[in-house]
Amino acid sequence: MTEAVQEGLGVVEMKRSFSAPVEVVYRAFTEREALAKWGMGHSYVNLALDIDVRPGGVYFNRVLHKESGVEWTFFGVYQAVEPNQKLRYTFDWKTDWREPPTPSLVELTFHDRGDTMELEVTHSQMPEPGLASTEEHWAEFLDTLEQMLVSKGMS
Repeated sequence: MTEAVQEGLGVVEMKRSFSAPVEVVYRAFTEREALAKWGMGHSYVNLALDIDVRPGGVYFNRVLHKESGVEWTFFGVYQAVEPNQKLRYTFDWKTDWREPPTPSLVELTFHDRGDTMELEVTHSQMPEPGLASTEEHWAEFLDTLEQMLVSKGMS
């Protein structure tokens, strides 16, 4: 679901339930080896990934889009890290043909629901032209994560 929050900027909000413990899903976002398995969905190949999951720590991910051959670099700074509960980080990107005007903000909230868990994704401060593609990418990333969890690729 998308909604405008400020002129020219918007937010992508999603919720997804997983049949996995909250700790496993949290690790999928915070451990390099786990994130490398699923982190950019099926459309990209990870070329380089470095994460330092702590407030003030940085992440860097360089990927190659399989279909177009375009390299993308994603990077940001962790602002909040609450194990098994919340991650918040800035999100910036560039390619060889375009850079965004300002960083956006991603907040992931992890809810333990007993045998399942629910993940809330809020990606805010997004330029409106990128809202639809951002929502599509998050859906793909989370679909890939779900497939990895189902196939027991993470534990």
